[in-house]
Amino acid sequence: MRRMEASERGVSLVVPTWREAENLAALAGRVSAAMSGMAVPWELIFVDDDSRDGSEDIAADLARRLPVRMESRRGGPRDLSLAVLEGVRLSRYDRIVVLDADLSHPPESVPALLAELDRGACDLVVGSRYAPGSGIADDWSRWRHLGSRLAAGLARPLAPVSDPLSGFLAADRRRLPHLGPPRPLGYKIGLEWMVRGRLRVREVPIRFSERNRGASKMTWRQGAAYLAQLLRLGFAAFRAADPAGPARRPAESGE
Repeated sequence: MRRMEASERGVSLVVPTWREAENLAALAGRVSAAMSGMAVPWELIFVDDDSRDGSEDIAADLARRLPVRMESRRGGPRDLSLAVLEGVRLSRYDRIVVLDADLSHPPESVPALLAELDRGACDLVVGSRYAPGSGIADDWSRWRHLGSRLAAGLARPLAPVSDPLSGFLAADRRRLPHLGPPRPLGYKIGLEWMVRGRLRVREVPIRFSERNRGASKMTWRQGAAYLAQLLRLGFAAFRAADPAGPARRPAESGE
């Protein structure tokens, strides 16, 4: 059996942040506990969109005892997708896990996502709120359930999985599509990867929780941006179906 290199064995967990100082320590502790049984090197990368809320100091304190670092994005637009791509670019390891900072994505499910990825039958693993065996926080309102289902349903023609809008993802970055120069890519980077890379996707059920601290960053502008993203990706999928269209290019390693 071929011996795996460190870049293949290890795991980089990428977490985009903006004004999530209250959640960083709890998230790092839960990630550390989840990774303790895997016996592989790992790192937790916070990519912060210039929060100026003490996040950098908290990350520096965490780094004294855990493999944690924070990269700050300054001077450009706040953009969750660009923050994720920056984290992927800066990652030490090829196996990538992306999750939110608000603790809605359970770090305890990271080993399950990686196990599915390591089976080799897919390019991307999605932590799904809607796959059989999954669940959502009890305090979600009926309207929030309806809105989430509607948004996911709109994306399914482009990405036929139960939760195409999930931001809880695992992938080998070498299999991800190259998305071109930095520009606004839309709120859902996983959907971008799935459609533009035509990736093989598997889902793992998760228990999705409501945030405990801080405020939601979802706004009507992001909703409008999501609809624009769907239109753009629909056009891209149509072009990709043309045999004369551009071929898929692998992602750059960033190392």
